[in-house]
Amino acid sequence: MGTSCPAYDKDARAPERLQQEARLRLGPPALAQTSGIYREQSPPAALAFHFKCLWLHRMPDGAPSSIAVVPDGCSDIIWSSKGLAIVGPDRIAAFPELPAGETIIGARFRIGAAASWLRTPLREMTGQTVPLHLVWGPATNEIEARIRDAASTPERLGVLAAALLGRLSAAEPPPPPDIAACVAHLQVGRSTVDDAIRTLVREIGTSERTLRRHCHEHLGYGAKTLGRILRLQRFLAACRSRPGDTLANLAVDAGYADQAHLAREARGLTSFTPREIQRQLAARFGIGRVENFRTTT
Repeated sequence: MGTSCPAYDKDARAPERLQQEARLRLGPPALAQTSGIYREQSPPAALAFHFKCLWLHRMPDGAPSSIAVVPDGCSDIIWSSKGLAIVGPDRIAAFPELPAGETIIGARFRIGAAASWLRTPLREMTGQTVPLHLVWGPATNEIEARIRDAASTPERLGVLAAALLGRLSAAEPPPPPDIAACVAHLQVGRSTVDDAIRTLVREIGTSERTLRRHCHEHLGYGAKTLGRILRLQRFLAACRSRPGDTLANLAVDAGYADQAHLAREARGLTSFTPREIQRQLAARFGIGRVENFRTTT
């Protein structure tokens, strides 16, 4: 595990340093969802329990693009001109540099579903992009060839979906109930993460130690980290749906204690200030255009 893949690649260095380097070479990085063309579609019904969506992302023509891929708690199987790979869950934003006009397609796992499907603990993939052949073996070569030979991006997505359907029977049973309950508690976001975990432990009769172990296996990190990421995603969704609202209102509605709390968390997870995030999302998903984007949270 851990071999790098050129598409949507990760780097272990601090995001601030990556952003500074990108600014010198390519100008300020843009949030991934504001750069180029991004579209989602529902997966085939048989895959819907495991996968949230199929998606495509086409980079703008012209110069290479530097983008910020903000953590969302999910893992993806992706294909680009460089091949198939698994993108593990992120703790902080990744700053890949992509060729002009590059088109990436992917299948996004539901939070907590990837480890069972891949038969690999997610803690081994956190913050990494792993070539798919290291997990699926030689069969990956045939799938890559069929995707590459497809005549259009929709056909490539169809080939990827068919390959996933073909491996459905090999997927392990779903994650343990405590993981599904943990994710559901954190997605609601009506209490602090510590309160949610204590409540969950009491309700399902497990221990914090067992829950922590299951989280690292099925989520890639602990529940507290996932809680921070889902709270950030609620802020991003609020910025898209209410582009003219104040940061103070958006912060409280997303579950932050106050605007200062939002500022610290946004910087730590993305390297952007909340104002920069709001400005980019408002420019792309302003009034009258929000409905064209499907949230990834």
